Amino acid sequence: MKVLVVSESLPPVLNGQGLVLYRLLSEKRPDEYCLASQTNWLKGDRRQRGQLPGPYYHLERPKQLNRGYRLGLSYVREAINMPLIVSQLARQLVDIINRERCDVVLGCTGDVADLPAVLSASRRTGVPFFAYLFDHYVYREWRYPVRRWWARYFVRKLMRAATGVITPNETLCDDLRERFGVEASLIHNSLDISCYTANGRPATTADDGIKIVYTGDVYEAHYDAFRNLTNAIESLNRPEIKLHIYTDRSLEELATYGIKGPIVRHAQRSPDEMPRIQMEADVLFLPLAFNSPYPDLVRTSATTKLGEYLAARRPVIVHAPADSFPVTYFRQHECGVVVDRLDPSLLASQISRLLDDATLRERLASRAWEQARQDFDIAMARAKFWDLLTGAVAGRTS
Repeated sequence: MKVLVVSESLPPVLNGQGLVLYRLLSEKRPDEYCLASQTNWLKGDRRQRGQLPGPYYHLERPKQLNRGYRLGLSYVREAINMPLIVSQLARQLVDIINRERCDVVLGCTGDVADLPAVLSASRRTGVPFFAYLFDHYVYREWRYPVRRWWARYFVRKLMRAATGVITPNETLCDDLRERFGVEASLIHNSLDISCYTANGRPATTADDGIKIVYTGDVYEAHYDAFRNLTNAIESLNRPEIKLHIYTDRSLEELATYGIKGPIVRHAQRSPDEMPRIQMEADVLFLPLAFNSPYPDLVRTSATTKLGEYLAARRPVIVHAPADSFPVTYFRQHECGVVVDRLDPSLLASQISRLLDDATLRERLASRAWEQARQDFDIAMARAKFWDLLTGAVAGRTS
């Protein structure tokens, strides 16, 4: 069996979607998959760290209308452009499917045109189509009203026509079931948890102080949660407590969003370094914004850090809206401290409680590791993923 994977993000890009695809595909032979994207992730001929050995296809940017910005015609222009874009992408995907003799095609959320183009190519070639919704197809189009309209137009067709739908969390599964009657397959954003067991927890010293650690980008989906955290830390009057952020955002940029105070900023590190960094933390911080431009996207999203934090076996504080997936998950499995209100005094009290109660920390760390092994082990995720695809191909040929 051979699968064509179509995604806006592909390895070697280090964002969550690229990492998950790398983990799912890296154990397969190069002749069992191929990859396609509108972004050219392989610039030049040299192989890059994190690049998969299978063939990559760079989809040519579709031609579209560029006039119509004046007199309120931009909506008309974009309404015409979308069918043109989908048609041109679909033609390229049909060529790849035929050239590579693919048996199934997997479309991932990203550019709004990608999934409908994959569906069109699937229908024209007769191969099964799977939709991998790393986030909600409609909610992610919050910036552009016309693209959001097209997403709403396409989504029911996509959900009805897909051989299968894959999602990374239970909240998104529930949303799709309620809105579209779709029973999606759940595959958490998983990782190689053995990376967190090789050497045990690295040693720390008193000179390190107390480290509340966050690893990843900081943007609209986090701002007020971070402001609340820095205010909470300052209110404790304990100078040994610092927030350590591993991100490419500078301190100056963070400060423009009110995120300042007892912060130690580190450059973003490679995925190989993350286990050590996360295991050295006294507390791991998992935030989501309470007041963001896209509350429904926040509610249904699943960060790849969640599984990593569980595997690190360190206490986790989840500071996010009550209806968001991380809050639901951590509360259900009792594997972290949850603060689901934007209240600095409440957050400060929970930080103190966690730091002062060694028994609580050990219990939470033990529960976290149990959930990491149960839900986030890449070996299980990989097996489920390939079973879904091979089952569809077998059903088509039987």
